Amino acid sequence: MADRSGTVFPDRARFMAYAARVMRGLIIDEARARHAKKRGGGFLLTTLHTDVAEKLTDGLWLAKIGDALDELATHDPALAEIVELKFFCGFSVAEIAAMRGVSERTVKRSWEKSRLYLHRAIGSAPPIE
Repeated sequence: MADRSGTVFPDRARFMAYAARVMRGLIIDEARARHAKKRGGGFLLTTLHTDVAEKLTDGLWLAKIGDALDELATHDPALAEIVELKFFCGFSVAEIAAMRGVSERTVKRSWEKSRLYLHRAIGSAPPIE
């Protein structure tokens, strides 16, 4: 994010959406790199301290989630953004609702819809809470 000099965000919600997308990319790229045999699949980064990364023991699931999330973003970018904010950045439903200017119930419905879509796209992956 620091490399983007001169970038101006019109409001906090747009900045947070951008930050969520960057976090998602970092987490998924790290998981893919960890499992890439040509890059030494045993390498483990330990600087990320989030409960999301700790709950998923297999980085391949993160890669599958990333691919499914890319597919979701082509169909409904708003749903993909909610997943990025909640799953990859750890924002609460209330925080996401405030950022987006909608009710908490709307965010909860969108979150459930996103979870169903991702579950179907991934198959028998560990549950996303």
